[in-house]
Amino acid sequence: MSVRTSTRVWAESAQSGPHLLMLLAIADFADDDGVAYPAVGTLAEKCRMQLRNAQVLLAALRQSGELEVRENEGPRGTNLYRITLAEGVQAFAGVQRNAGVQRLARRGAKACAKPLQGLAPEPSLNRQEPSDTSVAAQPRRQRKAADSVPACPSQAIVDLYHEVLPELPRVRLMTKDRKHSIPKVWAWVLTSAKSDGSRRATTAAEALEWIRSYFGRARDNDFLMGRTQRGAGHEGWQCDLDFLLTERGMKQVIEKTAEAVA
Repeated sequence: MSVRTSTRVWAESAQSGPHLLMLLAIADFADDDGVAYPAVGTLAEKCRMQLRNAQVLLAALRQSGELEVRENEGPRGTNLYRITLAEGVQAFAGVQRNAGVQRLARRGAKACAKPLQGLAPEPSLNRQEPSDTSVAAQPRRQRKAADSVPACPSQAIVDLYHEVLPELPRVRLMTKDRKHSIPKVWAWVLTSAKSDGSRRATTAAEALEWIRSYFGRARDNDFLMGRTQRGAGHEGWQCDLDFLLTERGMKQVIEKTAEAVA
């Protein structure tokens, strides 16, 4: 526990109520630079709330800018947090995993022996392989909406899957495919509309609630939960998070489940 970090939260945070309580709980685990890695379940227990509520609060704090989160980069796959209220502390980008945060120099550096290079005339291109779901392929209006989407709380979504569908296979690794598919569904929830024209979600909290209801509808689907007889050659098939994040899985839940979430 760092008294310095807790003091900064009390003095400088714009949060109140349960949001402030959650930030103080993280501070109880943090070092003087605001870095900590408690499990979400530990934070929920410390704040005397349900895991679901803790996930919503963490997403809101991340969106506020007072908390940085590196998912699954702490010990044993926990999230790595940094309370950003401290002045003169470098961001996560320049920090090695589990290493202490380097403080910024208080005095100016000596003159360089050689002049620094000027800025590049234009940014380098991202060399990722093109796909139908790339940002460039999206309509301009959809790209604009996607730019305003809150950061995806991938671990919170995995935790919801475990909470609502405990009988399905557990997610033990955040694979490359999952790092792509979870944010893709997250952006879709926040930028798409239901059949009546209303938005599915406009905030991170609403998006998490929609995803929770989506997993709940999957639980009511007899085919997905194995309560119906499988066809020949598919007797051993079992639904999992990866299938639920595919277009085929979402159609199965949304279109083929009674009283489906739209």
